This record gives sequence, C-alpha cells and structure tokens, in this order.
Amino acid sequence: MYKLGRGVAFMAAFVLLSSFRTSTEKEDWKLGEDKDGIKIYTRKSEQGKIRTSKAEMYLNVSTAKVLEVLSDFNGYSKWFPDCQEAKVLKKISDNESISHLIYKTPWPLPNVDCVQRIVVDKPIKDTTYIHVHAEPNYIGPSGSCARVKQMQGSWKIVAVPGGVFVTNIYSSDMGGIVPAWLANTQVVEIPFNIFCNMRAYITGKKK
Repeated sequence: MYKLGRGVAFMAAFVLLSSFRTSTEKEDWKLGEDKDGIKIYTRKSEQGKIRTSKAEMYLNVSTAKVLEVLSDFNGYSKWFPDCQEAKVLKKISDNESISHLIYKTPWPLPNVDCVQRIVVDKPIKDTTYIHVHAEPNYIGPSGSCARVKQMQGSWKIVAVPGGVFVTNIYSSDMGGIVPAWLANTQVVEIPFNIFCNMRAYITGKKK
C-alpha cells in the first residue's frame, strides 16, 4: 500500500461507508478492481468531487459475526487501516450508537477524526442494513485533528448458503482536508484494503 494511500484510508468505510439511490434508479457503477474475491466499483458522487465507492465480498461466517466486528470499536485499530483510536461515545439503544474515530495520517496532513451515528436496521428476511452518517458537531474539537464534516455510508449483509455476502457503499466530502484529486486516486485501493483486512480479521486467516 502506498504511503499516501494509507494516509487517507479514513476515507473509505467508516463501517461506514454513502450516497443512496432507490432500487429503481440507474446505478452507473464502474468496476475498478476484481481480485481475491473482492470487487470494488466507483461512480460519480452526487454530493461532492470525491467518487463514491462500493465494495463487495463473500465471507464464510454468520451475519452475527460481521455485526459483532463492525460494532466492536475497541477492535478497529486491529484491522481498519490507520485507525489509531475508536470508541463509543453514547449507546442510544441496542441498534443505535454514536462513536468517535481518530485516523493517523502522514505529514504534512493533520490526523483526522470522525464522529458518526450508526443505526442497525431490523433484519428483513436474510438481509441486514447498517446506516452510518457523520455527526461533526456532537462533540468539540479533538486536539489538532481535522474533523470530517460530511460522510454517509451503508453496509448490507445478506445471509447466503455457507456464509454472508457483504456490500459497503461510502461517500464523503472531505471539505478540503484531503484534495479531491488525491482522494480519487485511492478510491479503489482504500476500500479494497479495508475489505482485505476485515476478512483476515474475521476469519483469522492472513491476507
């Protein structure tokens, strides 16, 4: 992974990570990577200059296991690229919480933090959705970190024979923290690395 790519890894799924359309609308996704069982697509964002990403993969684990990993913020530093610290600020209910994540970036960029609200929907048949969006004003500044102002994402976990099919869609407007041209050079690599790390962490197998 390139150094600059690691430095902006926070841009991918804050578990995440999105610009939504209904199922009846056209999705002009372009395939950017198809490797090791992981597919990454991108499309023009409706909210900013940074392209929206979609990552897909199959895991031979249960939906409950995926939800456990995505909800365990104390464990994010073990698998989410460049995550330095993650914690729950408030547990609103069993299905909703607000969390705070800090990401290390290389000089001269400041470290980046994001406050996000996560809502886990009740499963519909074999499908579970997780919705994520930024809550930048929920707490005050975190040291010298630059805070993400706009971000929204979704996770879709579908139970299939032998495991689950996981999809993550993520979109963000970094507000100048990272130049759009630089962010877009990493819009495929970053979600690919996140999914690789996540799979290795969940299954206990090395990448």
